[in-house]
Amino acid sequence: MTQKLLRFAYACEFLLALVAIFTAWSEIGGQTALDLMHWGWKLGFSLALSAAAVGYTAAIVAEEKIANARAARWIAAILLLLVGMGVVTYYYALEGDTGETDEPSGTVSIGSPCTPTMGVRS
Repeated sequence: MTQKLLRFAYACEFLLALVAIFTAWSEIGGQTALDLMHWGWKLGFSLALSAAAVGYTAAIVAEEKIANARAARWIAAILLLLVGMGVVTYYYALEGDTGETDEPSGTVSIGSPCTPTMGVRS
């Protein structure tokens, strides 16, 4: 395979990995936790995991043997990223389960300023 075609394949793999990661993360971790999560966590972990997947593929393609030291380092990076994603998702899942909101408790009723509420005689 030529280098240009190989680079194109890696770029396609990166984009496909992004879509797969976002889809799997919302299904596994729950959409509620992802909705509460800061966008930087989601973007950072997704880009890093996609890049690690492409790096793992490149390490396998570059060597004659599938099991090599470079591939093992990429697998370790992938596992570390997955654990980090799990910890952050778990934290935000716990935040969503507390049920605490920023809104004050109780009800507030607003009456019309033109209608008196006491002493009305008909």
